[in-house]
Amino acid sequence: MFCVMLSCCCGVQVFGPEASQKTVFEGSVRGLVQDVLQGGNCLLFTYGVTNAGKTFTFLGPDHNSGLLPRSLSVIFNSMEGRLYGRSDLKPQRCRDFSRLTPDQQAAEISSKRNLLRLLKENDKSLTAGKSASFEGSSISSDGSMNSVSETDSFCLDFPSNVRFSVWVSFCEIYNENIHDLLEQVPSGQHKRTVLRLSQDVKGNSFIKDLRWIQVNSSEEAYKVMKIGKRNQSLSATRLNQLSSRSHSIFSIRILRIDDSGVPRVHTISELSLCDLAGSERCSRTHNTGERLKEAGNINGSLLTLGKCINAMRLNQNAKFQHHVPFRESKLTHFLQFFFCGSGRVSMVVNINQNSSCFDETLNVLKFSALAQKVVVVNSRPVLDDSTCHKSAMELSLIIDEADQRRNMLNQGRRSSLVAWETSLEDVLEAEDSEEWKEEEEDFMEGTVLEAGGEEEDGDRTMEEETEKFGQEAALRLVLEAQIREEVSAEFMELFNKMEKDYR
Repeated sequence: MFCVMLSCCCGVQVFGPEASQKTVFEGSVRGLVQDVLQGGNCLLFTYGVTNAGKTFTFLGPDHNSGLLPRSLSVIFNSMEGRLYGRSDLKPQRCRDFSRLTPDQQAAEISSKRNLLRLLKENDKSLTAGKSASFEGSSISSDGSMNSVSETDSFCLDFPSNVRFSVWVSFCEIYNENIHDLLEQVPSGQHKRTVLRLSQDVKGNSFIKDLRWIQVNSSEEAYKVMKIGKRNQSLSATRLNQLSSRSHSIFSIRILRIDDSGVPRVHTISELSLCDLAGSERCSRTHNTGERLKEAGNINGSLLTLGKCINAMRLNQNAKFQHHVPFRESKLTHFLQFFFCGSGRVSMVVNINQNSSCFDETLNVLKFSALAQKVVVVNSRPVLDDSTCHKSAMELSLIIDEADQRRNMLNQGRRSSLVAWETSLEDVLEAEDSEEWKEEEEDFMEGTVLEAGGEEEDGDRTMEEETEKFGQEAALRLVLEAQIREEVSAEFMELFNKMEKDYR
């Protein structure tokens, strides 16, 4: 089995059949894990014909763990002593988070406990034949890891008050339907709930009602992955006894939290590892019925992925932008966030050396050569330590606060305008009515002579108050202009991103 690794940043690396799982991990995924720990978003997906070794590279056997087990091991080794102990902050939608109430936290802990208990019950009730079907998994029966280096980690240069909260999810796209692999299906029921693909306020796609589990160690993450793997759609074909009939996506979200005082989320980063189902020809598999329908959906989604990559390559040098058909497939629609410049994308291409797969292998190599030429520019600014992640709720609070301050400034400006217009009317009346002026002078002549000193003092006081009020009004106008400029800049950035995504 040959393995070709393509990345928008690392270029192309080729690993021969003798390359170990550790070598492939070091040359492909280790750099992505480091970026995710620093606050970036990364996607890795495997591609190739059926029975080319994609799942082997993705998971690996018990004694030789693959990319996913090693990634989780490095993540938790790097976070040793920095894990966030509470479960009051949970990822939501695409890149938002929510604060959980004590009742919701208790429900999350209970749900996680029940899920892990389900794994133990299944392990006890597995028959010999059923357990043999998972002997290629990277997890032993007790959910522990083997052959993963415990010393492989990164040194995180963050303040001492920074903590990390790790959440994982596991889903599959089967026959263009999205299923949560962590869903507990009641006994006697075979159909799983179909989840809907939605969009947040920024136009980013996310799976609604997808279950996220907080994990505190790599062992817990493995147990969660093992449960999801058992629920994945697998079937026997002529070419593969355990052929994946769906695209599985294991996502890891890391919340970087400032744990001083009230916990605040600084960044939310994600590492998504997608094990694509292999493309296959019906003339070779002789599939019929349900297997034939599954093969058609698999090949259709992979074809859409190729069309999207081809359109992205053409748009790099074209005067008129071509339409990128992300929405033609659930797979590309869900992964659109990464392909639109919001993270790094890497692809591991597995090649079957069997001569009977020559035609399919040639198409795979052509696709990989095409993907190599795509350059995705990161259009989003990199958040530093002083920048706090703003959720939709925080954004609405900022807008409300700006509106309140603007209303207060408008009231102050209206009051200043009223005073200024009144003084102007007094001046005009004094210039236009000479008779009124003469009568007023005659009437007030004695009073002015008697109280001349007090009037001079009052005039000076009025002038000082008028000057002070004018300065305050000018400061209000400057402050209002600054607020308007800040709010306009934030919304222009949001609108430009939405317009780019819609195009």
